Order: sequence, then C-alpha cells, then structure tokens
Amino acid sequence: MDPQAITRFRKQLHEAAAEQREEWTASRRLMLPDRIPETIQRLNVALTNSSVDPMVRDSLLEALMPGESNGVKAVSGETLRRITGLNPTKAIRKLCLLFGLHAAHPAATHCQTVPVSQMSQAEVEAAVRATENPFDVLLAADVSSVVDFGAGDLTFEEHLVDAYLGGVEAAEKDLTIHCLDRLDLTAEGSSLVRAGQERLKALRQHPSPNLHFQFVSDQDMFTFHEKDIACSRYTVAVCHSPASPTFAYEPSRLSNAAIEQRLRETKGDFRRGDRAGQPVLEVQHRGEWLTFPSWKFEVYGPLALLDLLSRTGKLCVMGAIDQEVFWEILSQLLPEDQARPRDVFYSEENVHKYFGPTYDILAKLAVGERTFLPQPRQDIPRVLGQEKDRQERYGFRYVEVRRGALFAGLPAGRTAYVFDQMTSEAAPWFLTLVPSI
Repeated sequence: MDPQAITRFRKQLHEAAAEQREEWTASRRLMLPDRIPETIQRLNVALTNSSVDPMVRDSLLEALMPGESNGVKAVSGETLRRITGLNPTKAIRKLCLLFGLHAAHPAATHCQTVPVSQMSQAEVEAAVRATENPFDVLLAADVSSVVDFGAGDLTFEEHLVDAYLGGVEAAEKDLTIHCLDRLDLTAEGSSLVRAGQERLKALRQHPSPNLHFQFVSDQDMFTFHEKDIACSRYTVAVCHSPASPTFAYEPSRLSNAAIEQRLRETKGDFRRGDRAGQPVLEVQHRGEWLTFPSWKFEVYGPLALLDLLSRTGKLCVMGAIDQEVFWEILSQLLPEDQARPRDVFYSEENVHKYFGPTYDILAKLAVGERTFLPQPRQDIPRVLGQEKDRQERYGFRYVEVRRGALFAGLPAGRTAYVFDQMTSEAAPWFLTLVPSI
C-alpha cells in the first residue's frame, strides 16, 4: 500500500477529531456493546461510497467487515493500526467523525427514507398475473424494495441486481435490498465465508447511487423487525429453500414429542451441548457426533413463516422448497380442514388422502409447469407478535405453484442451482403468494 496514501489519510483522521472535540467525546456512545455492530455496518456503507484512496478503502473494509456481526473483537486490529496508527476502538471512532456518523441515530433511521409501495393488493395480484416472472412487480411498482430471509451466499442478490437494477434506474427509482442470514459472517466454514465474500463486497461497493443494499448476518429472521434498517413492508419478501426441519413440521398440528422422535428417526440421534462456551447441536452420524449451530433443529413451522412473509411483503416468493417442507406449507394454504390432520407426518404415500384433488393436479405438473390454487385459505391464524395479533386471521388472494428449481429470467438462490446435482431428491417447488391484506 502506498505510504503517502496512508500518511494523507492519517492526517484527515487527525483533523476530523481535532475540529470536533465535543463530538469526539460523544462518539463513545457509538461503541456501546449493543451498538457496535450497527456502527461498523454504517461505517462500511460510508466507506464504500467515499472518495478515500481505493487501496486504503478496500483494506479498511476488509478489516472492518467481520465486526458487523461480532463487534470490535472481530475486526482486524493489525490492519487498522497499520492504516490509522490507532487501536481499533479509537480508529472506528475517528472514522465515524470523518464520515459524519457521530450525529445520526443508528442507521439514520434508514427505513424512514424507504417508502412503502402504495399499490393495493389487487394491483399487486394483477401485476403478478400479467407476467410469468413475479419479480417483474419491481418494475411495475412505485417502490422497488426486497427483503430476503436466509440470503446465504448472496447468489440471489447478485442475480436480482443484474436483472432489475437497470430497469429500476431507467424508471428513475431506487432498488432497496435488505437481506439477512442466520449464519455468522465470521464463522469458519459458513457459506458466506466460502463463497459469498466477494459478492458481499461487490454489492456493498456497487457504483450505482440507486442501489441501497444492507446485509445482516447472525440474524434470526423472526427478530429482524427489531433492526433499525427493517422497513414496515417491502414490495417483495423472499425466502429461498426454507429450511428443514425448521419449517417441515407445524407445532400447532404435531406434538413436540412426536417432532423430536421424527427428528431422531430421520436425522439421527442428537443432543445439545457446549463448545468453546457456545451452545451447539451434536448429531450422531455413522458413529460420529457432528457439530451444528444450536438452532439447527429449532422448529417454527410454516405458520410462522407464512405469517412473517405476509406481514413484511406485499408479494411473497418462496423457491427451491423441498418435498417435506412444501407439503407442510401447502397444508396451511388449503381451505379444507382435512388437509391439517393431527399428529400425522406427510409422505408421498398419504398426501393424496389429505390433499385430495389438489394433489392430483400437482402430481401431474412437469418441471417448469405451474398451476393455481382456486380458493386459497382465508382463515390462517397468526402466530407471531403480541397476543392481540394472534386473534387475527388472514389469507392469500393469489397462490401460484410451480414445479422446479430454476425458471427462465427468475433470479434464484444457490440451492436452486445445485438441485439438478441432487439425484436422489425430487424436483422442488416454487410458490408465489399475494396476501389478501
């Protein structure tokens, strides 16, 4: 790295602090434990859009990026000292002064700058029916915003930007993409570390002023609304390859004991333990105990997923859904009570009994084909939020079902691209849903 570039940058930092003595003292609040990750995230956004020497900027971003999930302890102190001459805490505080981040409330209440689309649900349905690509609603809507629950290695985000940013810009609109994943960006072996780091860097440093991208790692989707960046409702809410067993069993239909027994039969014996002070899940496989994140076998069920998506998106999209998860989701979308038997696990052998004519139609779908539920369920119970919210019932005015993982022109997540290599897996499913309200 050019020593002169570092010297110039250190001078800028020193002057920023010298000219803002009161702000320097106040900047300590940016380093409070519950604010550090967000401070670093804001700092990375400011750096990405700055005119700082490219080599200095990229080195700082690389050093700071892990701090978005694990705070100061995860950043590269060595790199920060080499560039700023300061320890990590002081370096971050002075960087915040340099970029004017000390005066703003977290994220500068970002969601206040992202409006909610004024399209009615009837208009959303009409827009979806008019095209074979549900994401085309981003071009038809007055606001183009997407939230992705379970972003993985950001394959979907990369393809979404490639496919739609140009059209959104041509319409003089912004494209807002907020995404999150339960995986920790800094965790050894996570998909983002292995395959997504370059995509993450490219999206954060994208030159278009019309793209507003935010990524949150180590984030439970059901607490995302607590983040300051979360908007009240996005134009499109997405969940690619909803996880099994997380959404493969519905707790309101199946007892906890039955679910645990099913997991042991299908996944292997398991136990919850502790490793290096962190809770983990250990699963026995061929005589060995394999270690997974502690939340691997948490079961929320499809009602929680449908509730979340219907609240956060005017249009909801789920892709690369495996068989077990799909049957469980479908059971909650059908109006007939017989589709939701107590303490019965769905299988290819019994789904016809519970889904009747709908199963006959779906069984005949070839990969690439689609069909529609003629009368989607309208009395789905809410399971999230306060007790008063759980008294509500809602439904979907439009439910489209496709067979397959990949479809022409539709951006997809990584799992969709590897499904054809899973020779023992049946073709997955793809759902497009328009909530009634």
